[in-house]
Amino acid sequence: MYPRLSVAALGASLALTCTLVPSALAVTSPYLAGYEPMTDVTEHSEIDLDLKHIIEGLGETCGSACALSDCSAPSDKTTGFGCGYDGEDMAFPQNDGDAYDIWRNGQNSSKTSGMRTLMGFASGAAAKCSKVNGVCEGVRYEDNVFISKMNAYWKTKGLNEHTWGAEMIDAAFLGTAPGSNPDLDFSNVGRTFRKEAIQKGIVTLNVFPYVIWEMQDAVNDCEQYAGSTNNDDASVHAWDEAVAFYAGSEIGAGYGTSATGRMQYALADKRCANFGTCAGAGPHHGVAEVNAEILKLFNSGKEWAAEDAVHNCGALDDLHEKIATKMLVPLVQGALRYLYKTRTVTGRSAKQVGELWAFASAILPFVHDVDPNAAEMLYRRAWKLDFERDSYEAIKAALEATYAGLGAGAGVGTITCADIGDLYDDPDTVLSAGTCYDSGGKRDDEELALGLGLGLGLLAAALLVVAVVFGVRERRTRLMYEDLVNGDKMGHPADMDIKHPPV
Repeated sequence: MYPRLSVAALGASLALTCTLVPSALAVTSPYLAGYEPMTDVTEHSEIDLDLKHIIEGLGETCGSACALSDCSAPSDKTTGFGCGYDGEDMAFPQNDGDAYDIWRNGQNSSKTSGMRTLMGFASGAAAKCSKVNGVCEGVRYEDNVFISKMNAYWKTKGLNEHTWGAEMIDAAFLGTAPGSNPDLDFSNVGRTFRKEAIQKGIVTLNVFPYVIWEMQDAVNDCEQYAGSTNNDDASVHAWDEAVAFYAGSEIGAGYGTSATGRMQYALADKRCANFGTCAGAGPHHGVAEVNAEILKLFNSGKEWAAEDAVHNCGALDDLHEKIATKMLVPLVQGALRYLYKTRTVTGRSAKQVGELWAFASAILPFVHDVDPNAAEMLYRRAWKLDFERDSYEAIKAALEATYAGLGAGAGVGTITCADIGDLYDDPDTVLSAGTCYDSGGKRDDEELALGLGLGLGLLAAALLVVAVVFGVRERRTRLMYEDLVNGDKMGHPADMDIKHPPV
């Protein structure tokens, strides 16, 4: 965990990692939240504009006033207003340029063969691989250590083993059941539920695994082209693509500018405000600690990908596993937030339950991998809409017990209770404290200060506490600064050309 730094201080520190390693590549893309791409990924990052226009095209809904199965507001097929659903007569608008068309055919992110599509992230998953001279090499999409867990889980739930992400969102658009799954029919939950499932599920169920794939593609290319000048063009570009899809074009160039973002980076910042896990001016403001960690790892990975040595590929693979695991943090936070909000009948609006569905679906395969019983409890709540069998407290405690085992490979063991935090209504009001740690003493520097203060006089203790806290924070800040500049002690050259992102 990072110490609590100001946005300015942390941003300046991270800016130092945005280096150009020795390479023939020229920077042709703008910065992405403090990350400097070494290849042109401008068009890739603009996939978030598709999501923006999809959300706008879904129209107004009943919002928090709309009950799960009772959509009493007037509905208009042309404008998309309301949340009623009446078979094909009340599907979301599907004309050219509308939400469904953008989902399937794309609009803003062009590529050589046409438009990049959000649906295509999952619909082409069965054949996805890293090709060298037209031949698949390295780990295929379906065999990635994270994606294979997702595939295996959703296959047991009646969805296509490869295209489950596309199936879910398509069903939400059309008002049908996804695949052959009998547990949730989108024709029964109303337009508000479906809107939340679409706008959140596109990110959590389609973009999330594709970011993982781009990192895997970078590892594959690293291994295939090691020692070759082609490595820069392949491995680094795939790594840059992963960051572009993680951040999106609206995120801004500077570190911590996520107010306008819509992709995973911005999602993490929203959740940190809810759980007190931000690294900015306070625990409820600014950039998420998990984003600080992920951006640090992304910057280290860029250096490994650009170096033409085969031994670096294993280190790059470890980074991909750590990043993908850390990306689960805001997804877990989202599931916990909406588990809480839907725990009683009065708070159980269609909007809240739709958000629960999107976040819970993202983490279910990984929870199942650790504890199938915990996963089934969450599945019953989110998919079967069973709010009676298991209590909120029981599901929450079961999820917390899985944290240490979530993820895959080098990432397993990197998620702690303190990473997730407690759910707050505002900076001063805890709604739901963690049950897997002592919420009053979870931060390392606070624990140290408290321990050293025991047994001392009040005045001496207070002075010592202040000194220790500031000392720990200063030391951590210095160590983090050194780690960032030196590539996290991974053997990177310390005399690289350091560049700062634009102000």
